[in-house]
Amino acid sequence: MSSMLKLLSVSIIAATALFGATDAQIIKFVKKGLGKNPSIEVKKVEIVEKQPVEKPAGWDAYIIRFDLVLKRGKEKREIAGGDVIFVKGDMVSPDFIDLKTNRSLKKSISPTLKQEFYDNKRLLYGKKDAEHKIVVFSDPLCPFCKDIVPVIIEDVKKYPDKFALYYYHLPLAQLHPAAPTIAKAMIIFQKEGRKDLIKKIYETDFDPTLTDEKDILQELNKKLGTKLSVNDINQKWVLEHLKHDMESAQKLMVKGTPTIFLDGKKDISLDKDEYKKYIK
Repeated sequence: MSSMLKLLSVSIIAATALFGATDAQIIKFVKKGLGKNPSIEVKKVEIVEKQPVEKPAGWDAYIIRFDLVLKRGKEKREIAGGDVIFVKGDMVSPDFIDLKTNRSLKKSISPTLKQEFYDNKRLLYGKKDAEHKIVVFSDPLCPFCKDIVPVIIEDVKKYPDKFALYYYHLPLAQLHPAAPTIAKAMIIFQKEGRKDLIKKIYETDFDPTLTDEKDILQELNKKLGTKLSVNDINQKWVLEHLKHDMESAQKLMVKGTPTIFLDGKKDISLDKDEYKKYIK
């Protein structure tokens, strides 16, 4: 999440009391918390989903989505964001931390992965009717992704009846300016059936700080032996594919990479390898 969205997060609301936590009152509570900032105009707040929490017992996680207008002088900027708050009876809390693991409960919560995310255009390896479905949101220049994604690809290729791997692009341009360009190249490679190049990109070192698309493609073409042009990667269908992936990440409140879902549930393990439990 960007520093701006951190400031706008509902998490800034300290634990407090609510009198009768109906959905309408929770929405009103969130609007009030966000509206305390005079630079923010709250356009919309909605409850996306409500999920029971195993621990601490009795609490429910409310997944909230909001649309805001940030005002800075004469400039106005529309911002869409989301957050999770926890509700029990007439109490609300921004988060819970497990003292044994030092993990945030909030980070394990995400909207339910619906059938629409198992899109044929995002199926990278494995069979659509495989026993288990893996959905990956990744940035090819993210160091952690470079360690994890190639391993997942190889495992799914070995067990195509057991796993279906759906790949979504989430280039983190603020951290790796070259990532969006490389992501667009990967979209072309997948459609052309050159999926081996996707794994090769993860195993190849690129300069993540490059910003000019010609320079980025020159490096990519040289290292992969390809001949992509700026016009190739900016075709309408390529841009629409990338936009859809980015919007999908927003719907699922995915903010970092790699984020992995296994059979609809977010993998919160450190190594993102929950799927391995199904490999004998």
